[in-house]
Amino acid sequence: MLNLNKAKTFIFSGAAALGLAIAAPAAVANDFVNISFDDLDFGDEDFLQKLIEMDAEDIADMRAEMADARAEILDAISEIQEARAEAEANPETRTVIEAALAAASAAVTSATNSAFEKVREELDEAEIELAATDVSAEEKTETQGAIAAVREELAGIEAAVGELVAAMKA
Repeated sequence: MLNLNKAKTFIFSGAAALGLAIAAPAAVANDFVNISFDDLDFGDEDFLQKLIEMDAEDIADMRAEMADARAEILDAISEIQEARAEAEANPETRTVIEAALAAASAAVTSATNSAFEKVREELDEAEIELAATDVSAEEKTETQGAIAAVREELAGIEAAVGELVAAMKA
C-alpha cells in the first residue's frame, strides 16, 4: 500500500511525465523545423545570399551560438541523469519517468533526423547555386568556407543530439 508521500510523488511524476510526453514533440518540432543560427535561417529564400554576406566575424558568432546550443543539450543530459537518479530513489516513479523519456527520445529523433536532413539538402543546394552565381572567386571561396563551417557545426549539434537521445534511452 502506498503512503501519502509516495502517492503524491507518483501523481506528480505521472503528471510531469504526461506533460513531457505531450510537450516534447511540440517543442522539438518548433525548435528544429525552424532552425536558425545568428540570423542564418535555414529554409529562407535568401539563404545563399546570407551565406555570401557572412564574414569571419559572422562565422565566429554562428560558431559561438552553436556552441551554446551544444552546451544546452549537455545541460539537458545532466537533467535527465538527475531525473533518473531521483527515480531510483522512488521506484514507483521509475516506470513513468522511463516511459516519458522513451516518448521524448522518439520525438527528438524523428524531428531532428528530418530537420538535419533538410539543412544538409539546403547546404547542398546553396553550393550548387553558388557555382552559378556571379560573384568573385574570393567571394566564392569565402562562401564555401561559411558553408563548410555550417556543416561542421551542424555535425557537432547532431552528435550532441545523439548523446541526448542515448541518455534518454539509457
